[in-house]
Amino acid sequence: MKRKRRATQILVLVGILCGLCTLPAPTFAQSRLYVATDGNDAWSGTRPAPNAAGTDGPFATLERARDAIRTVKQENRFPAGGVVVEIRAGTYFLAETFRLEKEDSGTERGPVVYRAYRREPVRLLGGKPVAGFMPVTDPAVRKRLAPEAQGNVLQADLRAQGITDYGKLEPYGFRWPRHPAAAMQLFYNAKPPNRSPAGTAQGAAMTLARWPNEGWALTGEVPDPKGARTTWRYEGNRPERWINEPDGWFHGYWNVDYHSHCLGIEKIDTENHTLTAGPEFKDDWKARCKKGQRYYALNLLPELDRPGEYYIERPAGILYFWPPSPIAEGEALVSMLYNAVRLKATDYVVLDRLTIELARSDLVRITGGAHNRVIGCTLRNGSRDGVRVEGGRDNGVEGCDIYGNGGSGIVLDGGDRKTLTPAGHFAVNNHIHHHGRLSIDGVGNRVSHNLIHDAPHGAIHLGGNDHLIEFNEVHNVCYNVGDGGAFYSGRDWTRRGNVIRHNFFHHIEGSGRFGANGIYIDDEASGFWVLGNVFYKVTRAAFIGGGRDNIVQNNIFAECKPAVHVDARGLRNRKKLPPDGPNELWDRLMAMPYKKPPWSTRYPELAALPDKQNPWLPEGNVITHNICWGGKWDEVYKEARPYLKIENNLLDQDPLFVDAANMDFRLKRNSPAYRLGFKPIPFEKIGLVKHSNRASWPVEHPISTLPSEAKKQEANVYKVLRAHRGIKVDGEVTSEEWYEAFEGNAMALGAASRNGSPESRAWFRYDDQALYVAIENTVAATAPLRTGSTWPRDDAVEIAIRDTAAGASAPILVLRGYPLGQFESSDEAGAPPAAVQRAANGVQYAARVVDHTHWNTEWRIPWSSLGINPARHRRFAFNLTARKTATNQFVMWCGVGPSWNVDEAGLIELE
Repeated sequence: MKRKRRATQILVLVGILCGLCTLPAPTFAQSRLYVATDGNDAWSGTRPAPNAAGTDGPFATLERARDAIRTVKQENRFPAGGVVVEIRAGTYFLAETFRLEKEDSGTERGPVVYRAYRREPVRLLGGKPVAGFMPVTDPAVRKRLAPEAQGNVLQADLRAQGITDYGKLEPYGFRWPRHPAAAMQLFYNAKPPNRSPAGTAQGAAMTLARWPNEGWALTGEVPDPKGARTTWRYEGNRPERWINEPDGWFHGYWNVDYHSHCLGIEKIDTENHTLTAGPEFKDDWKARCKKGQRYYALNLLPELDRPGEYYIERPAGILYFWPPSPIAEGEALVSMLYNAVRLKATDYVVLDRLTIELARSDLVRITGGAHNRVIGCTLRNGSRDGVRVEGGRDNGVEGCDIYGNGGSGIVLDGGDRKTLTPAGHFAVNNHIHHHGRLSIDGVGNRVSHNLIHDAPHGAIHLGGNDHLIEFNEVHNVCYNVGDGGAFYSGRDWTRRGNVIRHNFFHHIEGSGRFGANGIYIDDEASGFWVLGNVFYKVTRAAFIGGGRDNIVQNNIFAECKPAVHVDARGLRNRKKLPPDGPNELWDRLMAMPYKKPPWSTRYPELAALPDKQNPWLPEGNVITHNICWGGKWDEVYKEARPYLKIENNLLDQDPLFVDAANMDFRLKRNSPAYRLGFKPIPFEKIGLVKHSNRASWPVEHPISTLPSEAKKQEANVYKVLRAHRGIKVDGEVTSEEWYEAFEGNAMALGAASRNGSPESRAWFRYDDQALYVAIENTVAATAPLRTGSTWPRDDAVEIAIRDTAAGASAPILVLRGYPLGQFESSDEAGAPPAAVQRAANGVQYAARVVDHTHWNTEWRIPWSSLGINPARHRRFAFNLTARKTATNQFVMWCGVGPSWNVDEAGLIELE
């Protein structure tokens, strides 16, 4: 199975997605109602479109359809096959949260379904559009703006458009009370398609004006480390800009790398060069700063200094915004509602194929009830969670695309811990990315076949008992934190019966001193089963933080550093029991009926725990029948080793993977691991599944470069020389024309090819008006040169470039040239149509076929077409690819998967 930066493998697996909703065929004619943007709530709602006379047709609102179903139920006419509300294509701005109550329920054979009619694009928005943008003319405001922003920032009068509730920024962080809703956020171009070809979010929230624009500042000395712990020294004079700003804030990892807090700017002392954040959260030492910790300042109009940033002047109701593209070509939206959709105590209600976005809290909240489903929906751009399920039983989220949300992608919370009664909630076959995490709590819930990636913190957070985490793929998470975990659970002896099996964790490294862990069983958490997982390029892949009775068995660890960590922190930190001192572990144990059935029969080791002479010992942990290849095997503390059972692991011997270079970690039939009793892992079943309930297919999810690998890539910088003479674009590539160390200055393509390939080389020059590129292509003689003009069917060259200095929203521009002189500008990398069209303007392209094994091409690409000012920016993300059909290869300068994915390729730099 080839996994390297690939579309998730198509699997047609019958029965693998248990619990999927099957909608019965309607029994009566009135089992369908329709809603449309051109509908009318006075009509019958039984027609999918208005009739010719304009006297009947669909409803205009979801509320009218809901009320019509209520009427049918009250009259005892509810169809045995249920009711389907078919929603026609369009954008529906919700005036209030769409609420469904117990009376809106369906039945097992007759659910109530709200779905997109024939999969038409339907958007339910808990926000409002913003119009009327104009230049900033107020001298006082312009004075507050940075010089580079004064001609680019626009303003819109929100109050004049009836938008008066802006919310307010509140302190938040670890152990801080969860506020019911976030403040208003601005979104731009948040519309279909719901993902770029790279799988990255489009139309994500714009950035509240901040400093620094990228990365973090570091706290200086703390003047009073024993007193106020939210004051630190700063260097330079940047904070002088913020002195009169009314509502500035700091966000930082003030003390440790795994918990951040957002605190207001309380004081700026320019004389002593100190900053003070407040209010100080005295209940948590993690919110009190120490030297050298990461932070940034935000909600500051003087820092609105690049495209994609905004600021709201709340007293006046004015929105200031530097749009990343011409405002007339975009769509500006602000979040308004607490939830977009809310189900309370409903049964058998289905949301199907809807795009739901813009809420200040959770997009969809399901409270209580049973057998509700969110199927094939796109849930994006919410300030908190995509879907939150609280209480009830057998509620599920299936096949959804969930991204760009400020909290968790999905929260599943249900089941009774005291009786160990399972809820049976599930999250199955979802693509969750650019998000907080997926959280699971309670008893007996399931997270299966999900793809989770690109999260600043962890992927899965677990509390409670008897949950099943299986067949998920997780990568590129924890990129903002140190000492975090892709999977995390901690500080509780009673979270037992949880099984983590047959998952694929890869490319997980984290930041800070301790990096990130794979499966993080922290602070003496106990009783976990880690079975048959695959870990690749994960720091501390399986981490046992002093706990007990954890089983790590039949896993594959490839290039992990280390594969297994076990410590004995309980011996050092928790030697006393109450009443000698407070202890969270003990308090949580005492809160559960652990000595009575079903606890005592389900978890006998736990029932005996307090009777042991020392409950803090890391006893009962078993590490057996695992494979470790590359990297480092273990990091076991000497105090813990005597209590561990470590046996029958395959170490430092080639396990004979099918294709490790392409992340296929199945074992060949003659693997030496089988002789030790290793059981085959169903690796081919891990990840998303092709199914009619999927919101999209196929699914691309490029693998981002790990920080340690990025340092290695710093060498991938090609120096572009200035042109001192004219270059004729005619397809004739000669040393006389391209001069100056012709051979030594060539960019060689093909380093990414593992199977060998005919050579391709390129040369570059530039002047103030354009970038010049020449490419020599050698192709194999085994098949004729394909001289058409269709990518990737024919031979071609591809140039991909992005102005990284222009910010994260700058598009990737892709130009492709073919052997007979045709060229095109492609939108495959997700660039907006206007940018794609502009990229082709003024381009000169020529190609020459020398013979059936050799063809050349030359380009002149105006900087104006690329939207680049070479006098201002000198470095650009770049890749160059030659398509060779004879050998069926994409031969690149940098081997990064999708050829146009320049953010994982190299840089060209103008000398």
